[in-house]
Amino acid sequence: MRTALFLLLLLPLSAHSETVINYDDGSTLTLTDGEAVYVLKGKVYQHKSYQNGKTIQFKVIPPTKRRDHVPQPHDGLTGHEWCLAYVPWSEGLTFGMVQWQRACDTNGDGVYDMCDYYEPTGSATFEELEWQDKCNDGEPWEG
Repeated sequence: MRTALFLLLLLPLSAHSETVINYDDGSTLTLTDGEAVYVLKGKVYQHKSYQNGKTIQFKVIPPTKRRDHVPQPHDGLTGHEWCLAYVPWSEGLTFGMVQWQRACDTNGDGVYDMCDYYEPTGSATFEELEWQDKCNDGEPWEG
């Protein structure tokens, strides 16, 4: 038992994690290994010393514009309009994507179309016939 415990202590234990910054506008930035983040209110300066030892330069570093993900604008759309405007998997697996899967893609086929939102009535309309052909294998609604 002690030998097994000793061997476990010799094994290198490493954990891998990513640092992700979430901005107020919904965009994100994933930092690479060794990349540092400075959070300041105001300006950030970079220090550079020259070989002559007498000259030092301070330069303002602008905030990074780099982003991994920038959300698509939905212009306050809700319901059916939001389901139509949303592009599935464009952001990866996010809360928005899960919401779209639950609220919009009700039949789980990965597409938001008539099969997800049309409620058949059994009446002879063009929309009903289209629903039968597209979503119900050409069979009429059985109520």
